[in-house]
Amino acid sequence: MNVPELDLLRQTDIYLIDQILKGRLDGVRRVVDVGAGSGRNLPWFVERGARVTALDPRPEAFEAMDEYLQALDLGPSATAGLERVLGRIEDAPLERGSADLVICNAVLHFAAGASGFEAMLRGAWGLVAPGGMFFARLASSVGVEGGPVPLGDGRFLLPDESERYLVDARGLEEWPDRLGAERLEPVKTTVVSGLRAMSTWVLRAPGDGETIRR
Repeated sequence: MNVPELDLLRQTDIYLIDQILKGRLDGVRRVVDVGAGSGRNLPWFVERGARVTALDPRPEAFEAMDEYLQALDLGPSATAGLERVLGRIEDAPLERGSADLVICNAVLHFAAGASGFEAMLRGAWGLVAPGGMFFARLASSVGVEGGPVPLGDGRFLLPDESERYLVDARGLEEWPDRLGAERLEPVKTTVVSGLRAMSTWVLRAPGDGETIRR
């Protein structure tokens, strides 16, 4: 990997880099980043000419994204396939089942409650094309010492004083089955100084006519 490629990946989530290095994303042509923020996970895909849709409910996120991509000196030809869509995943006007890869990185924990979490998750999962991949990093209660303080409806006050919707170990295992997904990786959880935990889903949607065997 040369220096320019390293620059493209410098701010990318380390677990997404892991999937890139494993070659699982080489053929991706259509990407949707749910809650894209400043676009830190997008440069590698943009530079390779993928059609990328960045979805975010905050206009200021796209301003930060423009600054970030301009700092990388990606030319107009590289960014020609980048579309910015302002909105929430629950009601975004995006084509269902059209993305080879859906990225949902540090987004689902902003759900207002259990029904909101399900709406967000199913909205994001519904964008995955048959045979496509779903990559999500989400806050969980796995391994957090001292116990998050429950606020009700799945939301907790964490030891770092942030409020998050948390998925427990059971939910991390059961939700892929409820979605009808294949697990490409076991669930991996990173605990940060006992204050918070982030878990990773790497899932695949069944291809046309395919049934996922359990």
